[in-house]
Amino acid sequence: MNNKIIPPALKIWLAFLFVFLALGYDIIPSILFGFVAGLAGGTVTAWWQTPGGEPKEIALPAPIQQISRQLRDTPARLPFGGFFRRSQRRFPGTRR
Repeated sequence: MNNKIIPPALKIWLAFLFVFLALGYDIIPSILFGFVAGLAGGTVTAWWQTPGGEPKEIALPAPIQQISRQLRDTPARLPFGGFFRRSQRRFPGTRR
């Protein structure tokens, strides 16, 4: 992973170093701010280039599966179960 982080991090650090120097910062803050920006940019670049992605299926522990199954099977028993669902009616009736 370091071989993916270091080259872009050095390039980004150098770019930010010159940008901060051009903005009028002293050399020490420019080096430190450039280092932070380079480290962040190198990490994001390495993450972006690493293959992978979201797991297709997550295996949940048995107690959590049981609770989610119970919640799915009994939505009418929940106090606000239907509160956040979309209604089929587009325009609700008048309140009286």
